[in-house]
Parts: sequence; C-alpha cells; structure tokens
Amino acid sequence: MSNEDVLLSATEDGICTLTINRPARRNALTSEVFARLRDALRSADQDGQTRVAVLRGAGELAFSAGYEIGQLPTSGQFGTEDPMEDIVSALESVRFPVIAMIHGYCVAAGLGIAVACDLRFASDGARLGVTPAKLGVVYPPSSMLRFINVIGVPATKELFYTGRLVDAARARELGLVNHVMPAEKLASYTYGVAREIADNAPLSVEGTKVTISKLLDYQRVDPSAKEELIALQKRAASSDDLKEGQRAFAEKRRPVFRGR
Repeated sequence: MSNEDVLLSATEDGICTLTINRPARRNALTSEVFARLRDALRSADQDGQTRVAVLRGAGELAFSAGYEIGQLPTSGQFGTEDPMEDIVSALESVRFPVIAMIHGYCVAAGLGIAVACDLRFASDGARLGVTPAKLGVVYPPSSMLRFINVIGVPATKELFYTGRLVDAARARELGLVNHVMPAEKLASYTYGVAREIADNAPLSVEGTKVTISKLLDYQRVDPSAKEELIALQKRAASSDDLKEGQRAFAEKRRPVFRGR
C-alpha cells in the first residue's frame, strides 16, 4: 500500500484498523477521505471476518483536525447528500463496534466522526472540541443530536457556544471519551479492549449494537423543522461571517464577526 494513500486499512485476528493518513495536514478530512473511509467500513462489514474496528489518525499529532478548510460545505450543498453523514451512517450501521483511538487534536468534523464511534479512548495529551462558532458555521442537526445523546444538553451547549477545545481530563468529565491514559499506553489499551470484544460472541455484540441503534430511532427531526434548520445552515454558509472565519483561519488570527 502506498504512503500516499489517504486511508490505510489492515485486518488481523478479527480487528480492522482504519487510519486516516494525512499527518502533514493533521489528518484533515477531504471528499477522498470520506469516500475511502465509507467504502472501507462497508467492505469490512461484508468480509465476514471483522469483529471490531479501530479508527485512528496517522501519527500522534491528531486524530483529525476536521474538514480541510477549503472543503467546508457551501450553502447549495445543504439538504443534499452529505459525505459526513455517509460516514456517520456507515459507522452506526456496521454490525461490529468501532473504537476511536484519539491522539492529539480531535476537532470539528473529526470529533463528529469520533462521537459516531461506539467507544472513544484518548491519550492524556488529546484536545477535543467543535468549532463552528469560530468559523461562522451552523452544525447539522443530526450531528448535534449525537452529541446530545453522548454528553447531554448542557455540555453540548458549552462546547458549541464557546468553540473551546477541552483537554482529555475535561473530555472524560463530560463523557466525551470513555477512558484517558498516557500516550504510550493508548495503543495497547485500545487493542486490549478490541481483542476482548473480538473474543466475545459476535451475534451478541452485533445484537447489542443494533438494539441500541433501534432504540434511538425514535429521534427524528420533523420535516417542517428540518427545513427551518437547513435554512439556518444555508444562511450561515453564505454569510460574510463565514468568509471572515475562513480568512482568519488562513491568516492565523482572531476573526471579527459582524452577524451578517
């Protein structure tokens, strides 16, 4: 497999490791990464061998820093097919559990992907957060609902309103990650849990995952409410504030938002 591959995949003894492989860009997400990850998850779900997957970023600097800044969705894309939602749907629908192994930065869409995984283990140097308020973006309602399910309404509001990155200890307090440990122990712990899951009865593990998913199926956004929420996303995506947020990001300065 070439070092230029944006996603690396390897399976051993029922454990599939999927690695977002853009370390020079803090494993930022692009349309190619989304497509490759979706296809890899579907392939693992059909191979009859995978019992658990570990999702990580290459190196220890970042799990993923989120969208490549130039590939943020535009106003015309909301309400259409969403590559981020494709990944989240794949993570939630595969028959096996997926563990996010988090080193370093896990931010924005990167954290959205991690939250869609079944378990999250982080090194003590990890930094996690969602930053739409720092860019002028309105987050998709389905993705925000997953945060609410994982950490509750008050913690979701704190993360989204402030756009603050929290350290691993605070993430553990919020319930954003299951366990935190020194970086040098993260891989051995993660794969130890993966091995434990892989050794369990696969029909029982699959049944538990599917049952939990079905129990959450009642959480649907009313069609009329969905139109309103998409309109909010479109307004933000075509705003001067978003342009300012993108410029400020590129120039490494604080944005000056004007609410228009």
